[in-house]
Amino acid sequence: MPFYSAPSNDIQRLTFLTRTAETGPDDIAAGNAYVSQETLDAVAALVPQFEVAARGVSAKLGARSKEVRERAVAIEQVKMYTRDMWEVIKRRARRLNQPAGVLQFYQLPISGVLPKLTTQGDWLAMANRVVQGDADAVAAGYPPALDPSAADLAAVLKATKSEVKDVAMADRAYDKAQEAVAVLRPQVDELIADVIAELRFTLRKKDAPSQRRMMRTYGARFRYLAGEPVDPDDVVEGEEESGTPKQTGDIGFGT
Repeated sequence: MPFYSAPSNDIQRLTFLTRTAETGPDDIAAGNAYVSQETLDAVAALVPQFEVAARGVSAKLGARSKEVRERAVAIEQVKMYTRDMWEVIKRRARRLNQPAGVLQFYQLPISGVLPKLTTQGDWLAMANRVVQGDADAVAAGYPPALDPSAADLAAVLKATKSEVKDVAMADRAYDKAQEAVAVLRPQVDELIADVIAELRFTLRKKDAPSQRRMMRTYGARFRYLAGEPVDPDDVVEGEEESGTPKQTGDIGFGT
């Protein structure tokens, strides 16, 4: 038998409350108080608050994703400039017959094997040391690196640090938005439970399919055991052959 599935993410919560806010008043106007006016008033008051908070999480997550992508592009620039500088220094050392020790100014071993760096932080720290190493090499009497120069790498590094900072700020904004939603979730879940409890009581004398049909109009969702026949109203387009419908809103603002 199909069983009620409580909302598990914020899109599902918001969908439930919105459907209740839309359906309940119409039923009451028709003389069918399946959900009490007191509960509907509480829903109507909470919907705009929760919608603003939930949409805020989505917006801040989108902004954070943008900053993360921009940071990744900037980090790749740091990697490219650093590797190019290493290759230039290695070729120049061979061409001018410079001692292998000159490579160590640029954080390279005497063998010339390029370091294996795995994290973004490692690359930023390495680029810093390479820029400083070029100054140390010049102080020791060696010519500065060219194409790219230490100044070129330093400029890319500066821009990348700015992108890293932007991600940190986006993280803060996203966390703050999540906190705003988290404050409301217990109240939302309690109110949804109240709606379901009232519907179960007022609809108790109707048969099970009728109860489910009416509860769906308030935002309720139902799940099925494997191989169990699925009510047409619970089937989402593209899932008809699976036997288990994909539930609307499974991808949401967060759990």
